[in-house]
Amino acid sequence: MLVDLGYEARPLDFPWLMLPDNHHHHHHHHAGEDYEAYHNQDLKCFFSLYTHQIHCLELPEAYEKTVCGSSSGWLILRQETTSAVTLLNPLNCAQIALPQLSSSPFYDQEPLPVLHKAILSSDPCRNPFDYKVLAIFGQKRRLICYKARDRTWTMIQDAGVHYEDIISMGNELVATDEIGRLVSCNLDGDWFWSPPNVEEISDPFFFKGGKVYLVGIEGELVMLIRFVQENFNFGQETYDFEVYRYDSMESIWEPISNLGSWTILLGHNQSTAIEARQFKGLIKPNCIYFTDDSLDEDSLLVGHDSGVFSMEDVKVEPLRCISHDFMYVWPRPVWYMPSFA
Repeated sequence: MLVDLGYEARPLDFPWLMLPDNHHHHHHHHAGEDYEAYHNQDLKCFFSLYTHQIHCLELPEAYEKTVCGSSSGWLILRQETTSAVTLLNPLNCAQIALPQLSSSPFYDQEPLPVLHKAILSSDPCRNPFDYKVLAIFGQKRRLICYKARDRTWTMIQDAGVHYEDIISMGNELVATDEIGRLVSCNLDGDWFWSPPNVEEISDPFFFKGGKVYLVGIEGELVMLIRFVQENFNFGQETYDFEVYRYDSMESIWEPISNLGSWTILLGHNQSTAIEARQFKGLIKPNCIYFTDDSLDEDSLLVGHDSGVFSMEDVKVEPLRCISHDFMYVWPRPVWYMPSFA
């Protein structure tokens, strides 16, 4: 169902799922609408977990761009053919063009100079001169940062390589690599004169899974390990998660078997925890809603690995709003938290 946002009551702070481009071809409308939806390449469709309806927005600004992040009400886009990075707020079509990555001194050192994942430290509308873009960059998956105040991209050299997830907690960047090593870095210093100080918070974790994620829940740091296996039809598929909370006093990770009323959204979005009880039973508590964020962008078997993992039942159910009629699901579904600031 297509919904005109101009006539729709819009509850705040509810998750949308940005759907692949080929999905809006399959919704049933009047003949004229169907033709328009099929041929309008600027149309981006979002499934609301709150209304269980599909909201379609005209976003020519996102055409032929890859979503490499969703954070603070914005999409972080990279141009496929150039190194241009753009911030886009889908609701008001506000855009911020960031300096091209190719203008940065570290760009030429990378055989695969792409952004794998990017997040914002805060909403640029609220902090137009003081927000940061934190990102995982290149084949070696290093940490880079863009500061609005300095208008430059900086590589955090001392952090090392092979990062999987990044979050912003207060004025700190917190990141984990593929073996669960945890590092933090203060974002407020003057990096022009001295490189940022990177502190290793915890040693590599006893690691046996696929991808690693970080999320903050009520001020506590939580790590999730995603277990994947090969699926003959769709490439990889997720079959399990393990969850741990970080005990900062003891510097140890403690296993969690129950998220209580919390639900976690994972993927190319900034890893997010929400309280399911705020959503009138429309979102399942004690679950992990995940989308496909595998690094293999060239494979035809990409975009399918999404679902809802129940911590209680230890099983995955499909996200029913995503069709699996297509081999190549592109762009991959991404969670988006609207911001009406």
